[in-house]
Amino acid sequence: MSPDIPPAAFRPERLFFSGVHSYTCSNAEGNLLPRRVLHHYALCYITEGKGQITLNAVPLTANKGDFFLVLPGSAVEGKALSTGAVRYIVIFFSCMQLSNNRRHQGLHPPRFQVSGKLEVYGHPRAAEIIRQATAFQRTRDLEDIMRAKYRLQQLLAMLIQPHDRLLPGKAAGMDIVLDYMKKNYSKQLTVAQLAQMAGLSTNHFIRAFRQLTDKTPMAYLLQERIRRAKQLLFSSERVKQVAKEVGYRDEHYFSRVFKKSEGVAPASYLKNRHIRIAVLYYGLDDYLMTLGLTPVAALSYRERVSRNVALPKLNSQEQEIVRLSGSRLNYEKLAYIRPDLIIGSDRLLPGEVPESIAPTVVLPHTDHVEQQLFRLARILGREQQAEDWVNSYTEQKHIFRLRLGERDELPAVSFIRVSSEFYRLYGTSNQTGTLLYRELGLRPPHSLLEQTWAVDFELSELPRYNPDYIFLAVDATPESRQRLDTLLSSPEWCSLEAVKQGRVFNAGDLLFRTLGPAGRMWAMSYIASRIGIRDDRIIHPNTGL
Repeated sequence: MSPDIPPAAFRPERLFFSGVHSYTCSNAEGNLLPRRVLHHYALCYITEGKGQITLNAVPLTANKGDFFLVLPGSAVEGKALSTGAVRYIVIFFSCMQLSNNRRHQGLHPPRFQVSGKLEVYGHPRAAEIIRQATAFQRTRDLEDIMRAKYRLQQLLAMLIQPHDRLLPGKAAGMDIVLDYMKKNYSKQLTVAQLAQMAGLSTNHFIRAFRQLTDKTPMAYLLQERIRRAKQLLFSSERVKQVAKEVGYRDEHYFSRVFKKSEGVAPASYLKNRHIRIAVLYYGLDDYLMTLGLTPVAALSYRERVSRNVALPKLNSQEQEIVRLSGSRLNYEKLAYIRPDLIIGSDRLLPGEVPESIAPTVVLPHTDHVEQQLFRLARILGREQQAEDWVNSYTEQKHIFRLRLGERDELPAVSFIRVSSEFYRLYGTSNQTGTLLYRELGLRPPHSLLEQTWAVDFELSELPRYNPDYIFLAVDATPESRQRLDTLLSSPEWCSLEAVKQGRVFNAGDLLFRTLGPAGRMWAMSYIASRIGIRDDRIIHPNTGL
């Protein structure tokens, strides 16, 4: 038998993990987390809400930002106390600590100096690291599993070793410094100046700063400058002006620094085909793919539309895109993808979280697809692709209007959306109205005023519009389907000329597809086929219509 090995003090660098499993959980108000005895170690992080955890019969408050370390054999139960759900990340793990001295070598259970609710003063990166560990662990890739174990090891060292933690007052001083650097990256900052701001000696400040960020103060400053430079480059500013705005007087020196950091010169950065772009609004994925680029992540359309048509031209690229929920963005999933740049819209502002993942650019929304496409094309070096699409689209619009002009009277067309809360008739001042009435030259229904974005109507008001054709969209919810049934069975609906003539068409994804170039091309061909305009030249070759 091997001799007993005396347990050593906790040494995080000597931990060996045999199993790591992470979960993202939630518990609604009033719901109890039933009592259970754990057989593994557990590290829990509260991401949202307020609750109570009872650990070995001792009640502990659980607020957003709190960490708990629970040891094997502990009895745990809990409940939510806030009006909303308590959300948390929990990592279950098995580990041993290596003992290595002159006489003995072997493994024994680690001796954690603390357990239960942990004090995490001075570690703003702890939340980021546990999210990274969770994201890495979800894959079966061996390399990512090893990264997850390393992140957990790093996190335990950060949370448990007392000498690694700053006192609350010093942590507050470091928070002030980090916030100042984020807002004043363009200034000529010095380590001595920042140390004085934190209330520390220069050497102590450098050690504390590296402890918090894994970087020296100047490396962190460089990171903030490069991050901001990427955003400014997207805004089409000249390199000389970008250099000045991020704190470099010499644009050539800035270019060398940027290339050393990113591998390419600033002028070529956004034109690099391998740049990893995530898009956080509907239609932006369409813009990129029209320009020959595939985003690494984009919002999913499935929860927004009851009829999701895959565009064949773009469908071949779909398997390369990670789809995210637009109603509740999964930031852990987005962080795991590791985009180089995030593009969003001022119609959906998800807060500051994406900015902590990658440089984020917010585009102003416009219903003018050609204008937006050319803007993106100039920035991304894809002018030829944009010009090709615009030429094709312009030609098809011309043919459509030519065939439409052969009719004795322009048909009146309505786009109606049914949601769980309203019946809505869309006017001219939105993406579908721009396509139907301004670009294709169709006529809006009677009583719909020009320049109207949309009108919410009651069933009794429906006959006053009475179009020749109706394109009908229904939101992808059971409540919307019930509201649709009410509409279809109403006498007001049955009195409409379009209903009598069988000219009502499913347009479940028209509202969202018309936000992008390829989707708008598809919508034109779909509308043409439904209102009886037959010309092979205007039917998009990839629609199958």
